[in-house]
Amino acid sequence: MLFYNLLGYVLIGFGHFYLFQLLVGATQVSKRFYALISMLFTVLLSMLIGYSGFIELNIVALIGFLMILGWLTKAGTSIQILYFAMLSVVLYSVIKNGLFTLVYTVYLDSPFPYYSWTSSVLLVGTLLVVLLLMYGARRKIYLTGQYLRTSKLFIPTFIIISICTVFLLIINFPTVRVLANLHELYGEALYIGLTIISIVLMLMISMNMYRSRAQLIERHEKKMHEQLMDYVTKLEFMHDELATFRHDYMNLMLSMGEAVRTEDVQQMKQIYEGIIAPTTAIVNHQQLELTKLSRVMIPEVKAVLSVKIVTAQQRKLTITIDIPEPMEELYMPTEAFIRIVSILVDNAIEAAEKSTERSLYIALFTVDGTQYCIVKNSIDASPPALGELYAKSYSTKGIERGLGLYSIKRITNQHPNSTLSTAVEQQVFEQKLIMKNNHSGMKKNR
Repeated sequence: MLFYNLLGYVLIGFGHFYLFQLLVGATQVSKRFYALISMLFTVLLSMLIGYSGFIELNIVALIGFLMILGWLTKAGTSIQILYFAMLSVVLYSVIKNGLFTLVYTVYLDSPFPYYSWTSSVLLVGTLLVVLLLMYGARRKIYLTGQYLRTSKLFIPTFIIISICTVFLLIINFPTVRVLANLHELYGEALYIGLTIISIVLMLMISMNMYRSRAQLIERHEKKMHEQLMDYVTKLEFMHDELATFRHDYMNLMLSMGEAVRTEDVQQMKQIYEGIIAPTTAIVNHQQLELTKLSRVMIPEVKAVLSVKIVTAQQRKLTITIDIPEPMEELYMPTEAFIRIVSILVDNAIEAAEKSTERSLYIALFTVDGTQYCIVKNSIDASPPALGELYAKSYSTKGIERGLGLYSIKRITNQHPNSTLSTAVEQQVFEQKLIMKNNHSGMKKNR
């Protein structure tokens, strides 16, 4: 029985740490580390409570321990870490206690015999089930944590969680006189209230997440449609300009031919200055670069790139687009590709603007089952150490920047068939996204 009790304490600690890790997004911490921490915490907490006699330390010390872990892993601001520490403690306590009470009640009503170690074994089994449930829903829990960081629910839920934490302290058999009196008077009612509030809290967060996700998808689709329409409008304008130029071409040649035949230099000069010179704006290299996007057969990618190119043109950058063959599919999900390309091109435009040459180069092509997306820009100043570029919050542009390349690193880590390489040579900064056509591990997007 002692073994099951110890195992139960360790699993409880591990469950608290694991849920906290998922909510704060510190997924880079290994499970082995959390298992070790949970065992150390269990031993330290047992010694602390045994020495002091204050059961309340079970909750207070746990929240404090989680906050220390949050600070060590730089999981957010102190307020966010406190919020997720209390949220994980409240939710995990309610879920495990509720499920254990249900399992224990069902077992008592069953024909199976009851032994001294039965409750310990049932507790261990319950804790293992809760851990498996958390592992199965780890992605949703992680997204919930990311959503709550910036959601309007942060402050209201913070207040609710704080109240629940006080309830938890009272129903946890406290020894402090005030809490003990409250426990004696309202312990059972507070336990029911805590359970109901926690269920309402989870439903409230789930419903708001679902509604926000639907709104986000709608806004994203609307934005993509507007960008595509802008691209089509600009192409139509350029097509009309070129059609006008072709219409005038024959008259231009006839006039020029007559001037050559009569050797009228003055007329040739007038034709050049009045007709030929103005047409150079129509066939301007920078404007025609946009037409190369017609080889991209994926509307979302085409729309995003057109917006970026027009932005670069408006900022007077020299742009070169290289898309030699039609691109009908991507070897990674379109959304992930767009996020990567958007970050790379935005960074390239921003850096090229500060350079003397002010040049930008974008290439998309496929060679032997491997797709390449290359973004280059001119630079003047020496770039930072390449090893530091992908670190979280690293930026040469000031505070609250530096998440772009870190985000790219996370995306490429999620798609093992893709890699991103960085190089600097002769005042040119190059980012190369390589996507292999991995049929076994990655389904083609189109």
